[in-house]
Amino acid sequence: MPQEATITALPLNDQDRPRIEAVLAEIRPLIEADGGALELVSAAGDTVVVRLGGQCMGCIQTGETLGWIRRLLMQALGKALRVLPARPE
Repeated sequence: MPQEATITALPLNDQDRPRIEAVLAEIRPLIEADGGALELVSAAGDTVVVRLGGQCMGCIQTGETLGWIRRLLMQALGKALRVLPARPE
């Protein structure tokens, strides 16, 4: 049985950014394969802000995509966090 990751309430720090970028780089091809785009906007405190573009704009699956990104980042970082969409430009 796989061991579950320990999740802490520690805030994000500068050392977390490369890990966040690495997780997003791994899933970006999957999002792009569906005509979408994914970009990290910011990461501070307990919040990661991403910009979803392309076919992701207005997609009814956006909430599920953000939840998926959140779960992957929490597993990779071991930190509780929120993933929010960037405001439209």
